[in-house]
Parts: sequence; C-alpha cells; structure tokens
Amino acid sequence: MPDLPFDVQVIGLDSAWLCGKDEESGCLLLTEDQVARLATDEHGKTLPGFRLALMHHPLTDLRDADGCRDLLAEHVDLVLRGHLHREELVAWVSPGQKLLQFAAGCLYEGTDGNTWPNACHLFDVTLDAEGRPKRYDVRLRGFSDHRTGFWLDDGRLYPQARHGRFTWVVRPPTDPPPPPSTRGRIFVGRREELRRIAEVLLPSAGERKPAALCAVQGMPGVGKSYLVEQFRIDRASDLPGGAVLVALQPEQSHAAEPLSTALLGQIADRLSLRAPPEEMAARVRDRLRAPLTLLHVENVDSEATAGAVVRLARWLRDCPMIVTGRYKGLGNGPGWARVPVAEFDESTALEQIEAELPPERVRGKREELRCLVRELGRLPLALHLAAGYLREGGYDAETFLEELRRSGFDLDPNHPDDRVLQEDSQRANLHRTFSLSLALLGRQLGADADALVAGLRALGHAPLGGFGRSLGEALAGLSAVDFGRLMNSAGKLSLVMPAEEREDDAWRIHPLLAEWLRRGADGAAVLARMTEWFVTRLRATAEQPWKEVTREAEALAAWLARVSGEDVVRVERAGSQYAIMNGPFHVWMEFCARGLAERSDPKERSGLLWTLANVARRMGDLDRAADAAEQKLAVDRARGGEREAALAAGCRADIAQARGLLDEALRIRQQEQLPVFERLGDVRERAVTLSKIADIAQARGQLDEALHIRQELLPVFERLGDVHARAVTLGQIADIAQEKGQLDEALRIRQQEELPVFERLGDVHARAVTLGQIADIAQARGQLDEALRIRQQEELPVYERLGATRDILVARTNIALCLLDRNAPGDRGNAAGLLRLACSAAVGLGIPEADQIRQIQQHHGLSR
Repeated sequence: MPDLPFDVQVIGLDSAWLCGKDEESGCLLLTEDQVARLATDEHGKTLPGFRLALMHHPLTDLRDADGCRDLLAEHVDLVLRGHLHREELVAWVSPGQKLLQFAAGCLYEGTDGNTWPNACHLFDVTLDAEGRPKRYDVRLRGFSDHRTGFWLDDGRLYPQARHGRFTWVVRPPTDPPPPPSTRGRIFVGRREELRRIAEVLLPSAGERKPAALCAVQGMPGVGKSYLVEQFRIDRASDLPGGAVLVALQPEQSHAAEPLSTALLGQIADRLSLRAPPEEMAARVRDRLRAPLTLLHVENVDSEATAGAVVRLARWLRDCPMIVTGRYKGLGNGPGWARVPVAEFDESTALEQIEAELPPERVRGKREELRCLVRELGRLPLALHLAAGYLREGGYDAETFLEELRRSGFDLDPNHPDDRVLQEDSQRANLHRTFSLSLALLGRQLGADADALVAGLRALGHAPLGGFGRSLGEALAGLSAVDFGRLMNSAGKLSLVMPAEEREDDAWRIHPLLAEWLRRGADGAAVLARMTEWFVTRLRATAEQPWKEVTREAEALAAWLARVSGEDVVRVERAGSQYAIMNGPFHVWMEFCARGLAERSDPKERSGLLWTLANVARRMGDLDRAADAAEQKLAVDRARGGEREAALAAGCRADIAQARGLLDEALRIRQQEQLPVFERLGDVRERAVTLSKIADIAQARGQLDEALHIRQELLPVFERLGDVHARAVTLGQIADIAQEKGQLDEALRIRQQEELPVFERLGDVHARAVTLGQIADIAQARGQLDEALRIRQQEELPVYERLGATRDILVARTNIALCLLDRNAPGDRGNAAGLLRLACSAAVGLGIPEADQIRQIQQHHGLSR
C-alpha cells in the first residue's frame, strides 16, 4: 500500500468447498495445505507485514480446526469470518502465539431488510514499523430492531464495549514455561489412553468432560499418575497454564460435602486465589479455563472421596480435570468419561523393563526377563522397582527370580487367606515386590539395617508432599548420619524420590509404597515425634528461628490436621505466635475450631480463642475474629483472668481499628487495657498497647506524638531482649520518616534494621510487609519497574500463600497505582482489573479501604 513502509497481506481462504448439506458443522475442511500455501512464501516462511485472513466459516465448524488454527496463529494476525452473522471476538492464545478471529456483521436485503439485525464494524489497527499489530480499536455499528430503525453505536454485545467501542491491546507473546524435569523418565505404551484423554479434555468443540482414570480392577500400581504426568508433558502447549495437582491424604475420608469444599480451597491455594466462599467455585473455574490449566485430583480411593470429587466436577464444569484413584466407581456416572488403565500386556512390560536396564543387562536374558515380567504381574510400578534392583543391586534376572522363588513368590505361604490375595492377586504381587525391596535395602545397610529400615517404614507416615532433611530425621527417629545413609541407599533402589520443586534437600515416597510401609510402623509414635519436632521449632527465638517450619509449610498443614487430645493445647501454646504471624491462616483457624470443639477447660479455651481471633483477623474474617474475641473476654472474666481479659479487649480494639473505628479502638486501649497492664506490672504488654495507641495517633496524622511514643518504647523492647518487637518499632519509626519525606532514613531502617531481623527469625509475613514498604520508597522516587518487581514477585505471592486477604487487596491496590503511574501500554487495563478485585474484597470484609479504592477508581476514571 502506498505511504506504508511495510506490506499488508490479504489472504483469502476457501472454507466452503465441501458445503452441501444443512448439518455441515464439524465436517468441513480448510486443509493445512491451503493455509500453508497462501499464508507463507515459497520457502514456507511467514509473510512480512500485517497479515489479514478472510474466510466464511468459523474455525469451530472445521474438522481440521486444531491443525489449521495452529498454522493461522503462527502466520496470520487477524481472521475476519462470516457465516454466523453476530459480531464475536475470539482470541486463541498459546505460548508464543496469538490469533484473533472476528465475525463480520451482516447487511440483509429486501423490503424488510432493515428489520433484521444489520450490523457492521470498523477496525482501526495500530501497527509498528514492521507492520506488527500493537492494538485494535473496534467500533461496532448496529441497526435498531424497530421497523423504522436507525444506525447506532452498538454496546449491547460486550459489557466492556461502552458506546460500541472497545480496544484490544496486543501484548508480546510470552515465552512458554520451562519444561518440567524429565530426567531419567521412561514411558512406554499407553498411546490409546493418551489419545482418549486428549479427546475428552481438549475437544475441538463442545464441553469437556472430567476424565476419571482408574484401573479396570481399581488396583494400585498400574501407573495412573505417571500416565497423567506424561499427558501433561506431551500436551504442554495446549495447557499454557500448566497443571495443578491435589493429592488426597489418607485422613481425608470425610463426608462428600465438606471434603469437596476443602478440595476447592486447596485448589484455590495452589492457584493463589482468594474470594468469598460463595464466589470461590466461579473464581477457580475461570482461572482453570484461562489460561487453560490441567487439574489433577489424586488418590480418590473411597466412595466418600469419589462423591466429593463428583461435586467438585459440577462446580468446575468445562475445566480440564483428571481424577485418579483405586475406587472402582470412578467415572461411571453421567457426564464423566472413564479411561480404564489396566496392567501392561507382556510385550509392553518387557519393553519397559528393557528400557530401564543398560544393554549389557538385557543381552541374552530375554527369557529370564519374560519370566520376571510374568511373576510381577506386568505392573508398571513393580517393574520399575525390579529394574532398580537389577540395575543397582547386583542382581541379574535369573538370580532375582531365584530370590523370588526362595521367598515363596509363586505361592503366598505366610498369609494364604490374605483378603487382598483372594480378592486381587495382583496386589499381592506388589506386596512381594516391596518386601524384596526392603530385604535388598537391608543387605546394603549391613549391621544397622533393622534400625534404618524401621526408619524408612516410619517415613510412610510422612506428608505426601514430601519432607526435608531435619523433619525426615525426626519422623524416622534417626541421627543425621544414619538418615543420610538411609536416603542414599533407598534412593538408589527407587524407594524414595527427590522433591525437585523444593530448593532444599527434600524427598517424597510414592503413596502406594508409603501405605505399605505404614503397616510396619507405629503411627502414634511417628506422630508424637512429628509433634515434638514442630512444637520445638514453633517456640521461635532469635537463636532458633522459624525457617525450618516455613520450609515445611505443607507438612505443617498435614500435621495440624492430625493433632488431637492433649497435644492440641501444647501446639496452640507453642505455635500461637507463629500462627498469627505466618499462617497459613485458614489451616490454623480450622485447628483452633477443632480444638474448641474438643476442649472444655476455660484456660485452654481462652488460649485457643486468642489464636483463633488473631488468625481470623489476619485472614480478614473480621466477623469471626470479633466473635472469638467476645467469647474469650467472657471466658476470661468468668474465671477471673484479668490479664487475659485485657488481651481479649485488645483483640476487640484491633478489629475496631481495622474497621476504621479509631475512637472506639483508642477508648479500649486507654480504659480497658493500659490500666490493667500497669497495675499488674506487665511491662511488655504495656509497651505493646502504647505502640498501638501510637498507631492510632499516626493514622490521625499526629506524627510527632506517634514518634515520641515509639522512641520511648525502643529501650523497653531492648531491655526485654525482644528483637522482633524492636524491629517492628523501628519500622514504625521509618513509616513516620517516610510520611515526612525522609526517604533515605526510612530506606536505611528498612534495609539495615528490619529486613535482617525478619529474615533471621523466619517471619515471612513481616519480611513481605517490609519489602512492600521498600517498594513504596522506590515508587516515590519514580523507580516504577523496581517497585512493581518487588510487589509482584516478592510481596503479593507471600500474602496469597498465607491467605492474608486484607494484605492481598492492599498489595493489589498498590500495584494498580504503580501501573497507573507508569502508564505503559496495557497498564491502565491491568490496573482497572486489580482495583475491581481489591474493591470487591474490601467490601466483603467491611473495611474502610473499600471507600479509598472507590476514590482511586473515580479519580482515574476507571469503571467499578
């Protein structure tokens, strides 16, 4: 085109050459050959400049839609099509590719043509110097429905198309996520199962069905989870959002309704989503669908858990979801697609074991290996373990078979009436394989075998998510040296696997093997050792920080669910401060609620109510926090606990302050708390109360008064040796310096006085808050990219992991303000979305930040 420094390519595609019947959807062919010939040059390279394709039918009507869509996304910028004459914009996005498809309006002819929904639209495309699209400004024009109608700017189709106009900003394609580690991964067979899963989860049209994977016999060890992982690896480009795995714990066998709600909460945690309970399912569903993310629910092994997953699937319809487990009823209900997974046939089983062995261990041994495959029942997990013995343990196929025969593998002399053997002989084969694994391990460990193998059995009670070195030593009841020996030897025999997603030394045990190991261990003794490990580390000091507990966050949640009886009180007393500062808040809330249902002693209930009130407040559930605080106040007054009642009053003041009721908060501090602590001589609580009075003064703009109080408190905390409270007080002094414009001094305090203390103590929440305040300084200095980096990468993810709802909405608001200051392409739209989320959360919590966010939206002209 004249006056343009680049080409404009207009590509006409024939989608109608197979037309000829009414029900043609899904039968038409565009052909990849046609797209490739017309949309590329003679060398198969993408045409230069802006590429516009015209075609009649939508991609969803094509039988070869998937392949043609991939080619169009690679070689075309915009597709304009007709056929269904209703304006519709569809964006298809994958890593590194983006395709926009827009349906044309239609002009009807005839005497009554103007009574039909006539429409047209205008595209204004902004291109860069090479003809690459940067944005599309679209104007939608429609004819009114009345017989004597008129043309108008039509905003009826899209809510965001106010007055019939909207803008689509083209962002640079994102790089695909790095592939997960597949080192040493061997996968054979299962091609039909993979094809079936893809057919169900990634259909070219229609609603997806959840794919329930289970063996025909419902047996363990057939490689269900391994198959799902292979599907995820093979179809990574179709699942740009990756995958979310939720593994049901053995204890999770509750009724279907509460379990399905708990599962939804776990998925939301994995996706870093926060929403009111009534909106959670919709939020999770939207996130799983864009970007498309695979959901895998594992270990569904009972009728109760299957019922819970059925409920979950109803909530998350049209999301790619796979359920794996042993329960035979999985996938039998309407709307589900069942993909049965049986043991290997003999040739595939041979292929697997040969692939896992070096060539010299296979050469000339085919018949021996065939016998081994038969003895192991062609189960993939058993074959993998056996290959580990042959590869690492000095066995060949013949001697391994001899060992099996000596142990009575052909029969079951130890338990001839074993229920599992009678119901399903294949499960007994797996049991014998595990027995041989431990026998081989014992021989490798030598004289210490009994103690070390007992340690491995104890690790069967470890959380399914894995365990680090220190926690593993405690669970196994072993010294550091013995535990290291055990992990080294067991790792060689594939009995433990590295937890590769963790940065520290950590391991996990396959759930089937863990279940078998648990049979030979005293679960109560293991839980007692786990409790001692956590209780000791929850009592944090400057010399023994919380870092180890923080690394074992998943184990912490699993352990808290198992604590009961007298240990509930011990754990609350040891872990209250950690719970209030670091969460996970929803886990501690459930723990406290369970403890309150079990314990009747007033003093014990007072402690549980204290922790519950504070973690509920930190989570943003102010109503529940207020209820717990009132209950605590009543309990403490009834038992004559003056100091505890004053602490309960402090909870009420915290909640009032969070709701913006500063006068009431100040009254409680001055009349119900301070006199009590002064009369009792409680120096620390008096100082804490004065610090919160200073918070109120600062909130009212009385900076000098607040600064005076804080400076008087510093030596108090220093005398008490409370390094955490001292660091917090210094941070509050930095807040005042920052408000007065003394940015250098504020930054010095943040970086030199606060951060090192919180990092040493393992207080992840206080560290995130401090980093957010450092971002405030960067933003005030105009360093917007650095401020955004800190907020998005180091601050917000911590709040999301902890479930700190109020902190999340404040962080989102600050990110939005930073985006509005930067004002790069797309920033305004992203800021508007963040402010909507933040405002919705603030309204739900009933806190004054809601009005502040509305004022920001109004000031910047952003829709609510």
